[in-house]
Amino acid sequence: MSDWDAVLSAVDDDYLVGISNKGILKRAYKDKEEGGYRVVSADEEAVVEVGGETVRIKNPLAESQCSCPSRSICRHVVLGIIVLKEEFAGAGSEEDCVSEQAEATAEVAGVSLEVLKSEIDAYPLQSLKKVIGVKQMQNIAGQIKSGEKPEIVRTSIITVRFPRQDMTVKLISPLEYSSCTCHKKEMCIHKAAAILWCQIEDKVVAAEGLVEGSENGPSFDIENVKAVARQMREFIEELLNTGLSRTSPDLLDYMERLAIICHNAELARFEGYWRSLRAGYEKYMKRAASFKAQKLVEQLTRLYCRAGLLMEAEDSDAVAALAGEFRSEYMPVGRLDLLGIAMESFVSGNGYAGETVYFLDQNTKEWYTYTAARPTFYDSSVRKRRPQREQAPWGLPIPIGKLSIAKIHLTGAKCDSRKRLSSSQDTKGEYLGERTKVNRLGLEDIKGWYYDDFARLFEEQISAPKNWLKEQDSDSGQDIKLVFVRPEYCEKAYFSETEQRLFMNLYDKMGRELIVEVEYSQKESGGIRYLERITNEKLPCFLGKLYMRDGRMRMYPITVFEKEELDEDGI
Repeated sequence: MSDWDAVLSAVDDDYLVGISNKGILKRAYKDKEEGGYRVVSADEEAVVEVGGETVRIKNPLAESQCSCPSRSICRHVVLGIIVLKEEFAGAGSEEDCVSEQAEATAEVAGVSLEVLKSEIDAYPLQSLKKVIGVKQMQNIAGQIKSGEKPEIVRTSIITVRFPRQDMTVKLISPLEYSSCTCHKKEMCIHKAAAILWCQIEDKVVAAEGLVEGSENGPSFDIENVKAVARQMREFIEELLNTGLSRTSPDLLDYMERLAIICHNAELARFEGYWRSLRAGYEKYMKRAASFKAQKLVEQLTRLYCRAGLLMEAEDSDAVAALAGEFRSEYMPVGRLDLLGIAMESFVSGNGYAGETVYFLDQNTKEWYTYTAARPTFYDSSVRKRRPQREQAPWGLPIPIGKLSIAKIHLTGAKCDSRKRLSSSQDTKGEYLGERTKVNRLGLEDIKGWYYDDFARLFEEQISAPKNWLKEQDSDSGQDIKLVFVRPEYCEKAYFSETEQRLFMNLYDKMGRELIVEVEYSQKESGGIRYLERITNEKLPCFLGKLYMRDGRMRMYPITVFEKEELDEDGI
């Protein structure tokens, strides 16, 4: 008898809802008012007759059974537990009994919660990671960073609500009897995530490095990968032996086939490398002024070495580090207040063209980008289309072309490790207006990225240990710092016919140098003409990508801001 007293004393309405649901609990209380129940026995297994059905109550209570057709915890079982609990509540006046029950319930609920908490804290993290998976673990890490957490309510049970998935998990003791609105009996992804969030809240698991050690990484056919790598190296050796002057036009088709072979082998970066190399050979065959034999040799050498590393890779993790991925993993970053700064059109060497919009988050002052890209490697013709007039993402009532001057608020935003925003339908955007000549860009808007002292620019953006930048390499995919630069004076831009590049030297008050550098292409021709007309009388503020080459600080300009576009008090 004392055993049942101890078991039932921890039971309250929250616990009963946890093993069933609110509707069943309400129906059980309604049936109780109508009567028709009695306790038959309370031995090791208690037996209660409820409405013509026989209920066998077991410990743990979630294993209780009923003679009715229901396979889950039905209203008869819930009523049987309520009746059995009252049986052990003791005699006495009704008021005393209610008071004693309330005190006992409050005390036992605390004890029950401690038992449940100890079970949750002891649950192995690796077991949770296997159920949740790598992608969802990354999502959880992103939610922690953005402060976007589920709602956790602790009573005699723990209820975890995930608003975005519209899922609710009720954790009870023992944990294997916990319930989820997805109705799976086994440990589902939602239950595992609920346990993990509780461990994070209790500081049993550190939020930092949460994704590390996951065992569900990408899998590669190692033998096939090595065969593809061998094919690449043999072809590059043939290219080097043949030389440029004896290159056949059929070479371009074979490079495209190698790009497709790499795609089928899930070698995302190598597909891009071959398309970039193909573009270099195409420039040579067309006798393009921008072609440089040195750059082509560098591309061939890098690709040959990378193929060699693929051949030496011993497992999928080693291959994954070299292969890259076709689609970035986007993680939640919560709410963002973005200020559109500039838009850049691009034609990449690996067969894509499109527009990239640059945003600054007004709260964190971090850069974010949104890219709308389209493949061009199967269509070399110039399409007469106006992509800037296409609809903006996130349900915004403006075209893409206006994002560069827009103020927007995003809810449920997602981005990858390089701060590239996803156009996911889960992200909702609110258009807050646009920057105008009246409402201009000010120093507060770009604080932390604005420089008129080039020594400070070098110190903060290049020489700091965390910001070391390699030589500019379009294949590397590395991040290049975006900065605003206000020069004191400049030298007139000049165009080098031999290098097919425009150079423009900018100087700060102390005469320190920053070189603006633009390689000629049809896309850049208009920008080059504009830069050639700039004088000290009307010197703008430059926004560009900062990098080092040949030991000198250089910038590729994305856009410039004239006097009337800037807040005079700010910049």
